[in-house]
Amino acid sequence: MMRMMKKALSLLLCVLLASGPVWIFAEGGTILDGRWLCADIKGNVTGDTPAELKDDFGLFVNKDWILQAEIPSGESKTGMIEDVSRILKDRQIALMKDTSLTGHDAELVQKFYRLVSDWDYRNTLGVAPAMPIMEAFRSIDSLEALTAFLCDRNNNGRYYPLTMVVDTDLLNPNIYITMIDTPELMLQDSAEYTQRTQAGELYYAKCQQVGTYMLTRLGFSEDEAAQVFGNAYAFEALMAQHIKPQAARYREDYYASILNHYTPDELQVLAGDFPILKMIEAYGLKIGKNYLVPEPDYVAALQDLYIEENVPLMRDWLTLKEANDLAKLLDQETYQQTQAISNTIMGITGETSEDDYALDTVLDYLVVPMDNLYIQAYCTEQQRQDMLDIIGDSLRIYRRILESADWLGDETRAKAIEKLDTMRVFAVYPDQLGDWSGLDFSGADEGGSLLTAEAAVNEFRLTLQSKQIDTSVDMDEWNQLITPTAQVNASYGFNNNSINILAGFLCGGIYDENMSYEQKLGGIGTVIGHEISHAFDNEGSQFDIDGALSNWWTDEDRAAFQARAAKLAAWFNGFIPWEGAKYSGQQVQGEAIADLGSMKCMLAIAAQQENFDYDAFFRHYAALWRTQALPAYIITKVAEDVHPMRYQRINATLAQFDEFIDYYHIQPGDGMYIAPEDRVSVW
Repeated sequence: MMRMMKKALSLLLCVLLASGPVWIFAEGGTILDGRWLCADIKGNVTGDTPAELKDDFGLFVNKDWILQAEIPSGESKTGMIEDVSRILKDRQIALMKDTSLTGHDAELVQKFYRLVSDWDYRNTLGVAPAMPIMEAFRSIDSLEALTAFLCDRNNNGRYYPLTMVVDTDLLNPNIYITMIDTPELMLQDSAEYTQRTQAGELYYAKCQQVGTYMLTRLGFSEDEAAQVFGNAYAFEALMAQHIKPQAARYREDYYASILNHYTPDELQVLAGDFPILKMIEAYGLKIGKNYLVPEPDYVAALQDLYIEENVPLMRDWLTLKEANDLAKLLDQETYQQTQAISNTIMGITGETSEDDYALDTVLDYLVVPMDNLYIQAYCTEQQRQDMLDIIGDSLRIYRRILESADWLGDETRAKAIEKLDTMRVFAVYPDQLGDWSGLDFSGADEGGSLLTAEAAVNEFRLTLQSKQIDTSVDMDEWNQLITPTAQVNASYGFNNNSINILAGFLCGGIYDENMSYEQKLGGIGTVIGHEISHAFDNEGSQFDIDGALSNWWTDEDRAAFQARAAKLAAWFNGFIPWEGAKYSGQQVQGEAIADLGSMKCMLAIAAQQENFDYDAFFRHYAALWRTQALPAYIITKVAEDVHPMRYQRINATLAQFDEFIDYYHIQPGDGMYIAPEDRVSVW
């Protein structure tokens, strides 16, 4: 049966991609943008593919690795970032399974891990834990019944046709506020509901196949499951008409457009007959003094969507959402079948290991306790001091960059430097660990299940968030729930003007205490410079030293900034990573600005060193961003990711700098040569 299912889904993927070539395999790939081959797509590079240093530096450095790289079983990509993620996961898995660890964090993790990993116990329970909620959905036959369900506090953590998140206020980041936003859509982008792209086709196939399987597993007939999915998709299409497309997120005026504050009474007037305040309370959040509503047109439209006629659509949308959420929390058959369906559609071979699955599930719910265990086991003061040293050097250089930006006026420059000088630094681990001592749930020996544990964790987190509403924000607190350190990531926080360099990055090829200085700069150094640069990219530049959305620029300087950013976006628009692909420079410009600012910063640090090995630095940077990924993964990432593709992060960044051009004697006519007047940069 499984072989038949995989064969059918493989045919489905072929149908999805049959409308035209999605990626090119012609003598190891075709250079469609006139400059560099998209080496990120597995199969695009073969032994015969030319790889000259002066024409394609990323491919030259990484070709041998690319030819030997194998994407691990159950995964969609591989690369240095993924290798570091593997080290991190192996460490976390060892901690998760270590019964010698003591304390409340360890007890929570071990109890949840046993619930996840004991398949005999889970198989005995089967799908029974999910049936009460499925029956509750089935019984909804009127608007009155739907309202009663959604406004019942006992159903906390369930789905609503909106999202409710407690966060800092964009206008006053010193106060926590509840943001009322649009729901997550199956196809990710509202534009997909009017004009389906290749990414939309993949998302649709995945949601349809997994969703209908889950529904039949939970007692629906095949015809009923098809009807539920059809109704759910129809309701999403109705909602999507009132939700801004993803492209709006990248407009210069995006943040100004979402600054819509409402008192509780005003929010209810906006929503009309839709019982929004009752749902907020039922969700588990107290009524605040004000609400931030990014898309008020959507909230206003809910009263027209929330009508008797649409009850079957809304009920089935809720049912499908819940069914999909249950896929990895029930018995083994359910988990394995849904994973097989998803993997086949996305072109993934093999299965995720049971240890990886268990860890991912534990992290979904107990991220702070797991983070605490990792900090205690693997974080060192030497790591933090190394990061503080590089951060200090980077901040000093970036100050010089701001001081020497000849297109920036004195008034704006002074405010930019003030923002830089007051930037908060969160490096490696917090001084005080997150406290989840108030959480507990029943284990398997107490008759508990993953669903009851999930409910307990959700209730605990909602209680924490509800207590924050209308209270003051501690700008110097490291919130591990939002930013756990045990992840291969780093970030800039515009709401408190901070850079966050996380411990998960500090292993493998990205950072090692014994690396050469050149390797440290080419790896973790460029990550640090990148995050600092985000304070002055197209988004971060809109927030002041206190983290508030504020125009601290003169009109002339803002116009000059926008012109430089627009040139960069236009340049990235010219990339065609595969035939028929549409690439958005506006979507990736913020990350591209940060890449360029980071490289400028690191090269300025390098210039201060004696006998700096530029070749080692450039090669390590190229290795940092090497990757091999499946076509379906690339399709979805190009549609939604704000980062340039990794081959672009190598070549499109390095080719802008004299230091790179001069060191390798790159000349006009070489693929890596860009004439000075055609180069793009913001800082």
